[in-house]
Amino acid sequence: MCSQVLPPRHDKARCFAIIALGLAPFAFGFLALALGQDANWDLRNYHWYNAYAFLAGRYDADFLPSQIPSFYNPILDIPFYLLATHVSSKTAGFILGSVQGVNFILLFMIAYVSLILKNKLYQTWICLALACLGMLGGGGVALIGTTFGDNITSLGILLTTLFVILSRQNEQENSWKRLSLEAFLYGVIPGLMMGLKLPNVVFCVGLCFAYLGGSEGWLKKIRLSFMFGLGVLLGLTLAFGHWALYLESHFGSPLFPYFNDYFKSPMLGLTNMRDTKFLPHGLKEVLTFPFLFANNPFRVGEIPWRDWRIPLLYLLLPLSLLIHFKFHRQDQETLINKEASRYLLWMGVLSYATWLMMFAIYRYAIPLEMLAPLLIVCALGLWPLSNSKRLLCVAFLFGIIIVTIVPGNWTRRISWTDHFVETGIPPLGDTSNLIVLMAGIEPYSHLIPQFPAAISFVRIESNFTSPDQENGINRLLRERLSSHKGRFMMMIPAWNKEEAHRAMAYFKLDFDAGPCQMVQDKLYDKDDIELCPVHRLNMRP
Repeated sequence: MCSQVLPPRHDKARCFAIIALGLAPFAFGFLALALGQDANWDLRNYHWYNAYAFLAGRYDADFLPSQIPSFYNPILDIPFYLLATHVSSKTAGFILGSVQGVNFILLFMIAYVSLILKNKLYQTWICLALACLGMLGGGGVALIGTTFGDNITSLGILLTTLFVILSRQNEQENSWKRLSLEAFLYGVIPGLMMGLKLPNVVFCVGLCFAYLGGSEGWLKKIRLSFMFGLGVLLGLTLAFGHWALYLESHFGSPLFPYFNDYFKSPMLGLTNMRDTKFLPHGLKEVLTFPFLFANNPFRVGEIPWRDWRIPLLYLLLPLSLLIHFKFHRQDQETLINKEASRYLLWMGVLSYATWLMMFAIYRYAIPLEMLAPLLIVCALGLWPLSNSKRLLCVAFLFGIIIVTIVPGNWTRRISWTDHFVETGIPPLGDTSNLIVLMAGIEPYSHLIPQFPAAISFVRIESNFTSPDQENGINRLLRERLSSHKGRFMMMIPAWNKEEAHRAMAYFKLDFDAGPCQMVQDKLYDKDDIELCPVHRLNMRP
């Protein structure tokens, strides 16, 4: 395999490539440090708490402190939580950025096995450029050193892409029995990624059905796609099966709270709970969507950024197909392996279409952003030009992309704290029978692991449900709070106390007249978090 993903052994380009690939991940570790410490909304809402809850067995003690993501599979967040609780924040950030930087190696290898150039040093430089541009997109830079996980699960997506391309290039040497087995095994990897983060279904669909774009007969293509799909299901079961069983046993649905119009859990109304606010509306928006989010990034996310690679690819691909079918010559020079190009383009198109229909959230399309430079090369490879002219066109388009990139920023601290999450807890007295309530939709569950383990945290209002709704979740809340015999306190951002007051009224609770105490949040110090005494309305102490 190494002879295919790297220059030949005795070529001087091989040593250069190995050194560059060995250093690249650490470069992204340093980039993570330079960008600042991650303090994004999701980290403060659930990436930190969910890992803690799973490891500490908090599911019976606490009740939905991380809102809707309380129902997300926590496994993806556990490695970083374990790392960041045992080393300094800078060390954790550097290691996280370095792991994310491994995407660079995979992008290089995918490009190297796909391109066909006689000069291997020249090909190595081009592949390094493709990998670098793939990593430094407007959305990609924003994710370096963050805990979202989209550029962690991308490792599995890119690895699968590499394996499939290698397999298809060597298919003449292998039996169909072996090719079918390989397709099944390769499918397990994106299935695992989907199990860790369900939006990766986008690339599971693209990788699976891209087999149908191959040059084999239809029966063989369907067989390979089917076997790959079986592998996806196995990977999904391995990574998500345990969590689906937990959700089914506790909340009556394996995908709770999503698609409850189908699963009909009594804990929630008949709604699918999907976030559809970013989806295009009408045929016109569907057809022009890349240009819509290029002009307004808030169409596909919550932060500003800019990157024109996907809109350019969207324009270039149909144009390239028209040129290819009209002007193709049998003797034209080859820039990219035919099977690799077909698979990559089909995978890109199908993944984009699935993403557009299901999510239209840009973070979920990061592997597509990473592969877009290579896909542009694939599209230009269809033009009836010499390789030198094609590469000039590539350089021109890449120049446009580079000068127009504006990286996003998912909330970072410029000055790093000593430990990734640091909290100052005020004196709490006897905590043996204390429930701390949470309200509003602001994220601050990352503070919970710093409190004594005897305390239970119960969220009475969230982006999942409000206390005025009649559903099974609120019935559980009322039963738990009404049967509690100990103390209550409320933890809430100071500016949000009025909303907490309204939420508590539904449970016959209210703030005490006594003073509140400050909880120091060193990760995100823009909000004053208060811890206030609470009493029952009919049992004032």
